[in-house]
Amino acid sequence: MDALGSFPVRTLKADTRLFRVHHAGLGPCWFSGFPAGHESAGRFDLLSPRGTSYWALQPEAAFLETVARRPAAVVPLELLDRFRLSSVRLPKPLVAANAPVKRARGFGLTAELHTTTDVGLTRRWATALDAAGHSGLVSFPRHDVTAKLRSVSLFGRGGEHVPPGWGRRLSTEPIPAAVTDAMASWGIRCLPIPFDVETTSAPRRR
Repeated sequence: MDALGSFPVRTLKADTRLFRVHHAGLGPCWFSGFPAGHESAGRFDLLSPRGTSYWALQPEAAFLETVARRPAAVVPLELLDRFRLSSVRLPKPLVAANAPVKRARGFGLTAELHTTTDVGLTRRWATALDAAGHSGLVSFPRHDVTAKLRSVSLFGRGGEHVPPGWGRRLSTEPIPAAVTDAMASWGIRCLPIPFDVETTSAPRRR
């Protein structure tokens, strides 16, 4: 992981929109870190006092990485009430390390960075990229079977805080129908729990 300062980058232009799905009772700008000697669930979490905030370039990517992480074909609409969709328009260009490009292979990176369950490996990459001065990492979501969507993991101070310039550009709303409808093409249906179900009794023997 030497010389990661020259790792390929992608520049997200000002006004590029980022999306994050999160629990309704929590703020969107959480930077997840973990203390030394402890495990952390986040793929690119950093060692405290640093942290990583997980966003995406498409709302579908944010949905796949939170609500639809389990391989279920139906998501109850009642479950969606527990989540919110936040979005922000970047106030200035964001330059981040870019993993899904050919040149990244020359740094010893393989596609397992996006899909492996070995979070120790992925966190080491995140730590090295952060130490090399990168402000974040563009990758593709583990649950995106097309590898066409993009996640954006932002590095920064750990904890809940709004990045500079984001305040007035940040909005939060219930997950809109346009997003849940779009998940149908992924084989995921968002439906209400059927509390009233018609049943037919077996005929009695005479």
